[in-house]
Amino acid sequence: MSRNRNVVIIGQSGVGKSSIINMLCSWVNAPTSNDTFVCTRIEQEYECDLGQQQSCLIHDTIGLEEGRWGFLPDKRAQKRLKTYLRTKEPQLLVYCMPGNRGCLKKSHGRNYKKFRSAVGNNVRVVVVVTGLEDFEGPLESWWSNNERELQNLGIPINARHACITALPRAELERDKRFLYDRSCEDVKTLIRNNLPRIR
Repeated sequence: MSRNRNVVIIGQSGVGKSSIINMLCSWVNAPTSNDTFVCTRIEQEYECDLGQQQSCLIHDTIGLEEGRWGFLPDKRAQKRLKTYLRTKEPQLLVYCMPGNRGCLKKSHGRNYKKFRSAVGNNVRVVVVVTGLEDFEGPLESWWSNNERELQNLGIPINARHACITALPRAELERDKRFLYDRSCEDVKTLIRNNLPRIR
C-alpha cells in the first residue's frame, strides 16, 4: 500500500535520478541521458513495489545546478523543488550524487544540507551514490574510501546510503551485469528500511 508514503528523489542534472526510477519500476521508461543534459522537465510520480509487501509513490524531479543556460536556472529549480516538497510532504528524501572519480563538488554538500533543512527533522534523508559501474572492488566500499571527502562536504559519514550503478543492465559489461540487480535491491532495501511504517 503506497498511500501516504511519498519518496522524492533529488539531485543534480545527469546524476541518474531517472535511471534509478527505471531500475526500481521496470515498467517505466523515463528519459535518461549519459551526460548532464536535462531529461526531466516536469516532476513525475510512479507506483513502486519495494518487495516484502511494501510499496510507495516514488517521485522523479527536475535537476539542480543546471547553470544559467539550463532548462531551469539553479535558483529557480531550487525554489520549484522546495515548493514541490511542501506540496507532496515526503516521508523520505533520496539524495543522489555521483561517485565517479573527481565528480564530487562543494555544491553536492551545499544542496544536501539545504534540502535536509527544507524537509525538517521529521523526514529522513538517505544518500544514493551513482555511477560506480567502473569502481574497483565492492561498491559499498566506496563510502568508507571517501569518508574524508564526505566530511569536507558536510555529508554525515553515518548517513544511511547505497552505493550503486544505475546503468541499464544491457549497457554494462557482461561480467558486471549482476551489479544492476544488486543495485536495484540495495536501493529498495534502503527505501524500505527508512520509510515510516503505515499505522
